[in-house]
Amino acid sequence: MPLPNLIIAGVVKGGTTSLYTCLSQHPEICCSTVKETCYFLTYRYGKLDNRYLNTIDPYKQFQSYFKHCHNQKYRMEATPGYFEGGKKVAQEIKKQLGEQVKIIIILRKPTERLISFFKYKKSMLAINKHLSLEQYIEQCQQLAFEERLKPENDTYWAIDGGFYANYLHDWFDVFGSNIKILFFDDLKNNHLLLLKDLCDWLNIETNCFDLNSLAVENKSRNYKNQYLQKIALFVNLKAEKFWRSHSQIKRILRGIYFYFNGSIFEDKISDNTLNFLENLYLPYNKKLAKQLLNQGYTKLPSWLQF
Repeated sequence: MPLPNLIIAGVVKGGTTSLYTCLSQHPEICCSTVKETCYFLTYRYGKLDNRYLNTIDPYKQFQSYFKHCHNQKYRMEATPGYFEGGKKVAQEIKKQLGEQVKIIIILRKPTERLISFFKYKKSMLAINKHLSLEQYIEQCQQLAFEERLKPENDTYWAIDGGFYANYLHDWFDVFGSNIKILFFDDLKNNHLLLLKDLCDWLNIETNCFDLNSLAVENKSRNYKNQYLQKIALFVNLKAEKFWRSHSQIKRILRGIYFYFNGSIFEDKISDNTLNFLENLYLPYNKKLAKQLLNQGYTKLPSWLQF
């Protein structure tokens, strides 16, 4: 069976779903039947992801997500949790998928990513909807680092997930020029230029799909009724393969659902909290900027300009 040779490996809440959905429209890209195959998370956490617990052969199940792919140039999946697995995950991807596999990583300003992650966990019913960001940050910090590393405590990995400089060097070390770094800022504000640049890097035509079709996917929204939200999350998970091949239907139904049970987040974030996060991430962002400049990335977003 075919195996993926294009992976969106990070970062969580960095716009990976939007990019994955858009690229899946290209005739030279065949996307996995589930966005996040999670197969290589085994090498981040030291145990199988829940997706593979009820299978005799996890590798065959991993392959099955691409069995519909035939003559396309790329077979793509997107598991943003791979990025923080560092060298262990990167080396296994290269070992099992070959020297030519290409890696895409999307970086988002860490403070914005943390806030988005916080809202996402609320929408997933992982934390109380009335919990403040300050309380959440305190809970993350109170949990020992060894505990935060465990997959069952992923909810409290929000702060650590923004220390990009701790992980990026390993990916460059393993993949070199087969890595493409993108920025959420460009995905949001200059997506036409970003997609054209990405297509050039992949050596595929830019006029084979609608470059204006990049839509916001997986945007975290609050809910009114927790019971209805729980049902919606269950349906979304069980019908994932259907949604991936019928994205337009999903958008329509999602809009109807949010009309009845969606609401905006009203969390008030103090300047003190924002300043704390900015200062926390500052040394890591400076280190990240040097890493990227050393790799030839000169057009950096404002949060990486010093």
